Amino acid sequence: MDVKEYIETGVLEMYVYGNLSDAEAKEVVRMANSYPEIADELAKIEENHENTSVILGIEPNPATKHHILEQITHPKTYKPAIPLYPTRLFAYGMAACLTLLLISSVAAFMYWDRWKSAENELIAMRESNQQFVSNLTSMRDDMDAYKGILHDPDFKKVHLASTPAFPGNEIMVYWNAKNTHVMVDMLNLPENDAEHQYQLWAIVNGKPVDAGVFDVKKGQKTMFQMKNIQGAQAFAVTLEPKGGSANPSMDKMYVMGKI
Repeated sequence: MDVKEYIETGVLEMYVYGNLSDAEAKEVVRMANSYPEIADELAKIEENHENTSVILGIEPNPATKHHILEQITHPKTYKPAIPLYPTRLFAYGMAACLTLLLISSVAAFMYWDRWKSAENELIAMRESNQQFVSNLTSMRDDMDAYKGILHDPDFKKVHLASTPAFPGNEIMVYWNAKNTHVMVDMLNLPENDAEHQYQLWAIVNGKPVDAGVFDVKKGQKTMFQMKNIQGAQAFAVTLEPKGGSANPSMDKMYVMGKI
């Protein structure tokens, strides 16, 4: 059992936030009883959850939430009996009751609004944790691919330096002349927008050959497997419309490097 891999799946966070089925929750408890590392990590997550709850405010009882929503959604209408000969004391009492009712309604609405705000923040935190776990998994996959390349003597390391039009950029291309595999490792490229993608070109017999497109997004995958290429003499990267182009845009060439 790989304890570290089990922790990185994010199942412990899902258990603390109550998003697991009964069977899945029992499995988490069993794993925590069996592995001290998992029990320690679970305790840290629960402590962090408790601290967050204190900062955001105490979550109301579900019954209280239901009662407040019922009052707001389906307010009850009362028809007070008005005496034939109202007195000043009755008028004062009526005004006090209306004032108390108004204050209670405002307090109930503020309490409900605060509860909704806290609930939304907890949902956002859970989604952020899931994205963090996903990014860690992607980074681990990149490291595994990188280690495989470094241990394979058939891979050639090709450094693509920036062109004069776009200084300060560089990437690394790993090309295996035997099995024609191509990998791209983004060292430094600016993020592309939703309408454009970077496209890798291989120079084969003096002509550019499409080697595939990729995106550069902060905090996301940095190593990509591209199209297989035979007989490459050089590589270059241009910025093209989303999906790539049939021919490279020479005025948008960011980096280039010879083998």
